[in-house]
Amino acid sequence: MKKLVVPLILGFGVALALVIGQRMSTDAMAVVIGVAVGVASSVPTSLLLVALLRRERMMTGLPGGADSGGSSLRGGAPVQAPSVVVLNASDLAGVRREAPQIPMPPVELIQDGGLRRLRVVGEDEKWG
Repeated sequence: MKKLVVPLILGFGVALALVIGQRMSTDAMAVVIGVAVGVASSVPTSLLLVALLRRERMMTGLPGGADSGGSSLRGGAPVQAPSVVVLNASDLAGVRREAPQIPMPPVELIQDGGLRRLRVVGEDEKWG
């Protein structure tokens, strides 16, 4: 019975592939093949990731890794996040520098009175 099931499944798969291949357009077939190749290419990366995670768990000696919260290493003292201090150099020197202000030209000199001219794509009027 098992000797008959495997060839039947393979034959059905080949026949299905032929029928689908004849009815699908070239673009649709390219998309299907691209998705299949993309999924197949992600399998080795996923297996490597699982292997590395298992190895890390085995190294810590605990079933779930270091511990569920990740707050200590191998049962030792809790790990504390490092302190980060951000200093502004101008505040330390007592000098506050502001960005230079460039005056705007008079409104008479600005084309269109300073307003932007927007063009709507598909508009019938010509740009003038």
